[in-house]
Amino acid sequence: MSATGLRACLLLGSAREPRLATRVLTFVTSEMKRRGWECDIVDPLEVNLPVLQTPVFFYKNPDDVPPVLNDIAAKIKAADAFVIITCEYNNCLPPGLLNTIAHFSPFAYSKRTSSIICYSAGMYGGIRAAMQGRCLLGEINTVSIPNVFGMPKVQDTLTEDGKPLDDHLVSGAEKHLNELEWYTRALKVARDSDASL
Repeated sequence: MSATGLRACLLLGSAREPRLATRVLTFVTSEMKRRGWECDIVDPLEVNLPVLQTPVFFYKNPDDVPPVLNDIAAKIKAADAFVIITCEYNNCLPPGLLNTIAHFSPFAYSKRTSSIICYSAGMYGGIRAAMQGRCLLGEINTVSIPNVFGMPKVQDTLTEDGKPLDDHLVSGAEKHLNELEWYTRALKVARDSDASL
């Protein structure tokens, strides 16, 4: 299956050092690009947003919106799908991810697919945060695909430069991305045929 013509916005969860997020992101983007996806990345460490006080849709004058928010908004608008790459802090979604998502209206994400790729240094693979993520993704009007791709003990299964050391990661990524592509293409057809959007 090829994802040529599809674009994803990858929303990274963790800004905490030392970062396992970087190796997971490298692996995921490599797998997606190999299949033909265009990938935009939103990393809370790089964008360094303040704690939410003024979301984009609260600005009365569009010229007052900070450039960093306009840059993220453009990535969100261009996306056919959203890929959440998250660990868990205290068994919850990381605050950097929540803060990034909340800067934009739920309608900004509407009628696109979303997926959750979670990981941890422990045996649960971030799945507790993923379950919270599924609720959040529904509330911001995305269609979260059924498959959640969990990566337990990721420090032992991915090298620092994002190379898999475990066949589970390769087969898990293939299954996850096959499903993401199916749902994304289906919703894209529906969006393209709806003159009201």
